[in-house]
Amino acid sequence: MLVIGKNPILEILKTTPKELNKIILLKTLKPEPKLKEIVKLAEENGILKMLMNRYEFENFFNRNNKSEGIAQGVIGFMKDFQYTPLHDMLDDIKAVKNPLILILDEITDPHNFGAIIRSAVCLGADGIVIPRHNSAEVNHTVIKTSSGAIKHIPIAKETNLSNTIKYLKQNGYWIVGTDLQAQKTIFKMDLKMPMGLIIGSEGYGMRPNLKNSCDFLIRIPMSGKLDSLNASVSAGVILYEIFRQKNNT
Repeated sequence: MLVIGKNPILEILKTTPKELNKIILLKTLKPEPKLKEIVKLAEENGILKMLMNRYEFENFFNRNNKSEGIAQGVIGFMKDFQYTPLHDMLDDIKAVKNPLILILDEITDPHNFGAIIRSAVCLGADGIVIPRHNSAEVNHTVIKTSSGAIKHIPIAKETNLSNTIKYLKQNGYWIVGTDLQAQKTIFKMDLKMPMGLIIGSEGYGMRPNLKNSCDFLIRIPMSGKLDSLNASVSAGVILYEIFRQKNNT
């Protein structure tokens, strides 16, 4: 799997360097500090590195990767991302007070997915669940957009999100969904609980079967000039309110 960009490659080198097989860098006369650090860490960990001139660099990759990769000047190759089984995820956070699991219902845009992962890590979520079908998966775009945050949170890929919700409920989690028509706003709801928070898809929101499985529905209050926020922005706003409530003691 490709990893594109200085920040995500640097994060992997600092956390799990053995996952990287090879790093290719654009040859430059004055490499910036982050590129120097990448080279240093790669050498310390015995990771193969290759330097290429611009012509070689541009022709090494297919067109789909060029726009994101060439400007950054560095690309890595790593093992395919390892998803975490849901039961392992819950076992690992048993000691956490009021754990928070994000359930992403058919978030298909990898940029949105990466942005949500980054917000989840920054604001204290304990895990993420995505469906096996009709969802963005962890790829080089997600890794780059998250700035390497995928290394700091477990992600489960489940065949059936309805079964996921049942399993979470059996393990003491309350299921909270986001809905534009919900009566309660995020500011009126006590969000300090073991929670599975559903973030609906970019175009359609939560699917009806998941909405019907929710214990609570909440919404973000808005001025009314537009009726909704981007999925990753919505996730960030709600995650921040949960973080604020948990830390306002």
